[in-house]
Amino acid sequence: MRIYITDGTRTVQLSTSPRERTDLKTAEKTARRLFAALPGPPQDKPKTPIGFAGSVQSDTEIAPEPAPQLDETDGDDE
Repeated sequence: MRIYITDGTRTVQLSTSPRERTDLKTAEKTARRLFAALPGPPQDKPKTPIGFAGSVQSDTEIAPEPAPQLDETDGDDE
């Protein structure tokens, strides 16, 4: 015999062997007791937004790019 109890999120399945000779009333009572012992469905938690909660500031200035360096051979065609 198999008994299923579900509320859409939680499920209890109780199976008995024919050799056990368990009556339906006892099996149903056991399945209900197991179902009542299960934790409730998870509460809908608000989702945390992705990203930063504040602004990012920096006191460090970016250095200017260095002037290009000329090789000894550049500019001297003589």
